[in-house]
Amino acid sequence: MTALKLERENGGPDAAATYTPIVSIYADASCLRNGSSDPSAGCGAVIVDLNRMELKLLAKYLGPVTNQQAEILACAKALEELRRPCRVEIFSDSRYVIDTMNGKNRMKTNRPFWGRLVEQSYGHHITWRWVKGHDGLLFQEAADRLARAASTAQTDLLPDDLGILAEHLSNESHQLNIRSFEIELDKIVSRYTTFERATYATAKLDGVASLPSAFLP
Repeated sequence: MTALKLERENGGPDAAATYTPIVSIYADASCLRNGSSDPSAGCGAVIVDLNRMELKLLAKYLGPVTNQQAEILACAKALEELRRPCRVEIFSDSRYVIDTMNGKNRMKTNRPFWGRLVEQSYGHHITWRWVKGHDGLLFQEAADRLARAASTAQTDLLPDDLGILAEHLSNESHQLNIRSFEIELDKIVSRYTTFERATYATAKLDGVASLPSAFLP
């Protein structure tokens, strides 16, 4: 995979009626003090439009929800970033989410959260993939760090900060670690106070820019 180039777009050409972006989503969640009276949860995602080789980062604070609820919301919020029907492969280290969405478990609890995820799944062709956590899959590791950052800072990460992180991640996407991404993320979290803005960042992987983006209407 080539290094990313940060790029902000205001729009693109109209999509052909039959065009369907192919997207990979690496989603994860973090819940500090899970099971206590004051949990602090966040979610993170790395979303890649494989046709355009365009990458988007997501890091959102979820408030006092459980770890299972946060894992569900991580996938739902990532899908919310898609602005057209896509063929999606979602990677998560939560067997709870993956097995349930593959029909192995019933949605007995957390029904409002499942409802949100199911609603966001409409219109997409989704393959649900379980991956082992902390097993060296770089984009999954990055999603984990983003989730932990949001739960620690108790705020969404701001666009400028995610833009910087996207550059670091893009430069490391062909390597075996994301160390510079982690170092920069630690710096960002250390200076955070409470914010209330929803944020994301978009970057380019030297793909075909003439294709309509999965992230733009």
